[in-house]
Amino acid sequence: MGNTSVTYRGPNGGKQKLSVKARKQKQITDRKSADNRKEEKATAQAFRRNIKNIDLEGKDVHHRPDKSMVLVNTKTNRGHHIV
Repeated sequence: MGNTSVTYRGPNGGKQKLSVKARKQKQITDRKSADNRKEEKATAQAFRRNIKNIDLEGKDVHHRPDKSMVLVNTKTNRGHHIV
C-alpha cells in the first residue's frame, strides 16, 4: 500500500527557494536563535534544579523581558501568553 504517514510539503519539497546571500544570512540568524534557545533552556533547568519545597508538577520556568525567571502554569506558558 505504501507509507500513509508522509505529509505534503508543498511543490518545493518543503525547502525555501533562497538566493545564496539570503541562505547564508538565514544560517547566521538561525544559528543565533539556536544558541539563544540553548542558553535559555540551560538557565531554566538550573533554576528548576535549585527550587526546594515547591511541587513542580505542571510548572514551567518563564523568562521575563527583564531577564528574571518565574514559575508559571505549563498551559499558559506554552504559547508565550505571559508578559
